[in-house]
Amino acid sequence: MLVAAAAGDHDALRWLLDEVAPIVYGFVYARVGGDEGAAEDLLQETLMEAVKGASNFRGDASASTWMCAIARRRLSRYYESERRAEVARRSLRVVDDARDSDEVAGTAELVERQDEVVRALGRLPALQRQVLVMKYLEDMPVQDIAAVVKRSRVQVQSLLQRGRDGLRRELGGQDA
Repeated sequence: MLVAAAAGDHDALRWLLDEVAPIVYGFVYARVGGDEGAAEDLLQETLMEAVKGASNFRGDASASTWMCAIARRRLSRYYESERRAEVARRSLRVVDDARDSDEVAGTAELVERQDEVVRALGRLPALQRQVLVMKYLEDMPVQDIAAVVKRSRVQVQSLLQRGRDGLRRELGGQDA
């Protein structure tokens, strides 16, 4: 079906956009701290890469799983560029106090709580957010995280602790 979508088959494209893309978007959205623009950009990049590489899709996993693997690589690049931008901002001493405080309307407490956590993650420094996502959403061991972010195990453990503390502060001292 993915190859058919890449070839321009309308039904296959509809399947890709209606069935697979929302799953990938949710995967990315949670990992970029609720930044809709970044999530949309990363989804678009992922879709483009998936369509270009559709002939390489062997079908060993679902299309959404395969595309989430592509998205994970895109996220690594996103985190790296975000860290570089953060360093540049710090060196210029630019302070951005403007945070998006729009509340996402929702009736269920769980949905509201998840949204609150995603926004709080978005306010953390990029590296802290990245290691928290890798540890708690992707269930990666500290050693693997250290290899990805090019830090020692001890540094990653410190980043995790600072990230958890920051998340608690952002959530107003609630359990994080």
